[in-house]
Amino acid sequence: MPNSVDFISLVQSKFGDKVQIQKGVNGEASFVANNGLHHDILKAMIDADEKTGITSITGLDFGENLGIYYHIHTAKSFFTIKAEVPRANPKIKTLTDIHTGATFHELEVTDLMGVVFEGNELNGHFVLPENWPDGVYPLRKDINLSSVKLVPTPEREANKAAEGRQVKIIIGPQHPALLEPEKFSVTVDGETVTRVEPRIGYVHRGIEKTTELRTYLQDIYLVERVCGICNPAHAYGFVGVVEKILKPAVPERARYLRVIAMELNRLHSHLLTLGHAGLEIGYETVFQYFWRDREPIMDLIELTSGNRVYGSLITIGGVRRDITSEQIPKIKSVLADLRGKLPFYRKIYLEEPTLRLRMKDVGTLSRTDALKLSVVGPVARGSGVDMDVRKDLPYEAYNDIPFKEIVYDDGDVWARMNVRMDEVEESINIIEYAIDHLPAGPIKVEVARSVPVGEAVCSLEAPRGELFYYVKSNGTDMPERVKIRTPTFANIPSFLQTAIGESIADVPSNFVSLDPCFSCTDR
Repeated sequence: MPNSVDFISLVQSKFGDKVQIQKGVNGEASFVANNGLHHDILKAMIDADEKTGITSITGLDFGENLGIYYHIHTAKSFFTIKAEVPRANPKIKTLTDIHTGATFHELEVTDLMGVVFEGNELNGHFVLPENWPDGVYPLRKDINLSSVKLVPTPEREANKAAEGRQVKIIIGPQHPALLEPEKFSVTVDGETVTRVEPRIGYVHRGIEKTTELRTYLQDIYLVERVCGICNPAHAYGFVGVVEKILKPAVPERARYLRVIAMELNRLHSHLLTLGHAGLEIGYETVFQYFWRDREPIMDLIELTSGNRVYGSLITIGGVRRDITSEQIPKIKSVLADLRGKLPFYRKIYLEEPTLRLRMKDVGTLSRTDALKLSVVGPVARGSGVDMDVRKDLPYEAYNDIPFKEIVYDDGDVWARMNVRMDEVEESINIIEYAIDHLPAGPIKVEVARSVPVGEAVCSLEAPRGELFYYVKSNGTDMPERVKIRTPTFANIPSFLQTAIGESIADVPSNFVSLDPCFSCTDR
């Protein structure tokens, strides 16, 4: 499929003046489409480019109307389809018939904003607790959350036991294999999985709503708390989108320092997951090895940011701390030591018979299904989908730094883990290049506390995949709306498919290959 489709001309030629085109708004352009045309536009885009998919759906409260913004990625560009529905009858046609990856996004907007997607109706709650009252939508502006009264937990269809010879095994919300509370009801026939029902939201903290009550500066610290592991990615996602509205002249040195911070974070995250995958299949030795060699990377994060976990390095207008000439030899020494250990680790993942037995041909996701589900990051690249935001829509200094995009075609657990293994070496290369080519100059510029009226989006390649932020500003020092779509939220639907027909014993290795983070997912 061609990567250079002119989607603006495509929409103009197919829909004429039925669709208003806002160039340069929320991506390359926004298409204002009501009366069901949102469905037709997306179908036309998918027909023109197979990599077209849904990154996120944002619900907005405009008063008498509710807005539904469909954020769409293509092979090399990004667009938004805007639609509105009346508040009194907020119904709109689902997109799940043409793109199954829309399912979770629509259900979340239904639960939090009250929009009904016809053909993908929600029975019960998706992210809100079961004892949350029906008809109360927390992201609407007229809701007084302090007055919400919880109700007795109702009986739902999802809580019923399996029938016949099938057995429903409940994994979570409290379970030894889950470090965070989330629930998956796995139905098995014998030892074969026949169905998986997810229930997310157990650690939902209402961060999107809370951002509306904090200043932009406070919100940087808040969004970092979305995830303890990939907090630099969240800090940049929020800062990057605010900077698109403010348009400060961020110094080049700061852009390189941001890349170094985000790639150190990728090393930390990938090493954690590669080790944890070993733990899930009972290979505890490889778990200990990877986590041992992750420790020096954590030391570098502390060295360069001042903090071991929450670095709080990235801010609007630049970064808060510089890398000194005295620190560079230490950084290079740690990276060189890790690079020297990679052949040993790669040999384990490529040749160790126990590991291959538990990962090869397990949880296979085809390239076609990966595209239909709009999965992201190593999950997509493990299924032959060559999509990486750092390459497709370069940001910060990534356009200046050479690195390989890692893609495997196997689509199984083994492929997804080997994508991460190879990306460890690429992250080392990126950091070393950035240090060797670090521009001179300041690391920050001063910016205004208030942000002009506007809206923008920002996508970046977090360790788990594409992370998305949308911000709508109203001219004050607090945002009007912040939307966050995390990689795990996009990747969980693939597990609901790949687990079917597999052994219940392979559920842990299959699931860990997504590198799931429920703190991120729930927000």
